[in-house]
Amino acid sequence: MNKWLVKIQGYEYETNIDELKQWIIEGRVLPEDMIFRQGLGWRIAKEVPALREAFEEQRKRPPSQKETSFPPSSSPPSLYQPVTYQNPQAEQYTLPTLAQRAFGFWLDQFSYGLFAFPGFLLFYVQASAARLEGLPLEEAITRSPYILMAIGLLINFGLNVYSTCTYGRTPGKFLMGTVVLDRESKSFLGYGRAVIRELMRMLICGSLFAGGGCLCHILQAIFCGWLVFDSERRQLYDLLLGANVYDISDQADVSYQAEGTLAGRIKTARKLWRLWRD
Repeated sequence: MNKWLVKIQGYEYETNIDELKQWIIEGRVLPEDMIFRQGLGWRIAKEVPALREAFEEQRKRPPSQKETSFPPSSSPPSLYQPVTYQNPQAEQYTLPTLAQRAFGFWLDQFSYGLFAFPGFLLFYVQASAARLEGLPLEEAITRSPYILMAIGLLINFGLNVYSTCTYGRTPGKFLMGTVVLDRESKSFLGYGRAVIRELMRMLICGSLFAGGGCLCHILQAIFCGWLVFDSERRQLYDLLLGANVYDISDQADVSYQAEGTLAGRIKTARKLWRLWRD
């Protein structure tokens, strides 16, 4: 299938590979624009291997020969007239593996820890000083560490919501080669759904690190087990929000084949559980 889509200024335009390369060379399509092709999914244009030579030509082209304005006055009508694109069903996209979902989740939670680290560090310093001086922790520890932690968490929360709406990827998804899209339209989530999704992810994180307790174990079993038994690897919040995560890495087809059956997903889940426990 030779049909390609390019998203520019919020509109989608249908084209073929040769015309798309020409638009890139002319400067009409920029490296940060989003490109779609069946089997590839939505990707940042500069990350698509087939378009690298065109971007090299774009960089070499003199500025006077680039059509940077949009819509262009002399381009084919298809370039500036939005296309109503009938997206295929979700199974025609490559689904992520359980390892990609798990490591992407852990990496995103690790980023929260990094942003909250200054607050934890100040807390540790104040607690150490209190022990040296023989003071009660309640008197030695101020509100400053908690304020720094809260600020760091809010900043990371905002960045994750913004990157999900703009690029479809949090840092963890970027490193694992996945992207979150609306299940039907295959477009990025709006800010409302992105905020809800991020809040629910934080709820999951809280249940995983909350410790013991019957309710905690039940939540862990639901959140972790759902991905194993769901054929599309959809977490509960994706199911509620009508979203899904897709694999856009270079090894997408190979990775997916290893977990195409429930038995394969259970095998991977057992390996991930042993890794998490160790």
